[in-house]
Amino acid sequence: MVSEREIWMEAAARADVTQELRAMVAEAEVAVRARRPLCVSQGACCRFDRFGHQLWMSGLEVAWCLRQLPAAPRATEVDDAVHRGDCPFLREGACSVHWARPLGCRAYFCDGAGEGWQEALLESWHGRVRALHERLQVPYRYDEWRRLLRVFAEPA
Repeated sequence: MVSEREIWMEAAARADVTQELRAMVAEAEVAVRARRPLCVSQGACCRFDRFGHQLWMSGLEVAWCLRQLPAAPRATEVDDAVHRGDCPFLREGACSVHWARPLGCRAYFCDGAGEGWQEALLESWHGRVRALHERLQVPYRYDEWRRLLRVFAEPA
């Protein structure tokens, strides 16, 4: 039996999926640049528990992000991040995978001026990603970033 992880990784390798998600990333850069949010917290967005937020996405999104990296995080790295309440890719106050970060990270800013437009942008992307799952007939699972990373994590 093929696992969700394998299905998501296979789908994330498709040229049409890459094209669509890259287009969304490009749109994200334009949309965020137009809003000019101020980033002053130096990694606060990656300290989920401390700042009271969560990062949610689909299994396909996580697979696509991980395909851009040399390796998935190890299970112990994900577990340690959960224990600390932050992202396993947070290193010395900054994102160590900034180029491959998920769409949710691209739109989240602690700047209070981001309220409203961030949610609308995220909802738009979420709808498009869900439609992509449906079009590809890929299992849809929307979950917290670290829980999904655990699905992809390399054994300890």
